Amino acid sequence: MSRAPLPRYPCLQDVPRDLRSAAELATRGYHDLGLPRAYLAQDGGDIALFSTAEARRRRDGMWPRSAAGREALSAGTDAVTARGRAPGFRDRAGVCRVCGRQAQDLVGGACPSCRPERRRPNPRGTAAAWLKELLQEDFAVLDTETTGLGRHDEIIEIGVVDASGTTLLEALVWPRSGRVPAGATRVHGLTLTDLEGAPTWTEVLPELEAALDGRRVLAWNAPFDERMVRQSSRLWHLQHRLPAFECAMRHYALARGVPSGRRKLADAAAEAGLLDGPQRHRSTDDARLTLALLANLER
Repeated sequence: MSRAPLPRYPCLQDVPRDLRSAAELATRGYHDLGLPRAYLAQDGGDIALFSTAEARRRRDGMWPRSAAGREALSAGTDAVTARGRAPGFRDRAGVCRVCGRQAQDLVGGACPSCRPERRRPNPRGTAAAWLKELLQEDFAVLDTETTGLGRHDEIIEIGVVDASGTTLLEALVWPRSGRVPAGATRVHGLTLTDLEGAPTWTEVLPELEAALDGRRVLAWNAPFDERMVRQSSRLWHLQHRLPAFECAMRHYALARGVPSGRRKLADAAAEAGLLDGPQRHRSTDDARLTLALLANLER
């Protein structure tokens, strides 16, 4: 399937707030930008525009999944080494990739004299800074319910609320597969009968794009919800123009000092005194619960 051409905006006033030029993003500390999302027409040639949310996610990263990755995050070593090993990998001896001399105690291929010494980042300070920046901007919180967790599963309900908790979008979605497995129903309670007459993803996606336009987008477990949006779009042969999602769970974990970075929404809400019964597992309710947890972090 061929890719649709990127949007081209005739003037700056028409550009969504999430999209910025590489030069503007560089002044804000973003250098790893990903692929262009659109272009701004200029007399001297079009200027590529990049997603601020995507750049923010690339800069701040997600939780490393291995011990080597966690060590690299703490040590602040280069993201890619000359030997192709995980950053933070400690060699006993070898040739320094920077100065070319034989040395002991190599980290990421660099000897002690050549590798930069960086202070261990303060995770809680990082979370506080993220929350302060977030609350100064327009954002939305999204949650989905799906047919399952696998790579062929799809969204059957989606809910989006704004920073005040007002519903921006709440929709059931008819699955392309025409089925809702019993295991998924046991989680969220939705059956195929409940979805009779619901719009398909082809109808819901434009509404979602309109609801999120210009906003930062948060989800509790952002990698999962973003993957499900991508999978649902692929199943219906669609391309979406949504910004990268930011992970509320990750920042909650940073603020609370949870080492693994993972925390179930229900557990976090119960810990904060926001949930005194079982989680409903319905999209809009869970989006509001995520919003309440963010507000609780501010206290």
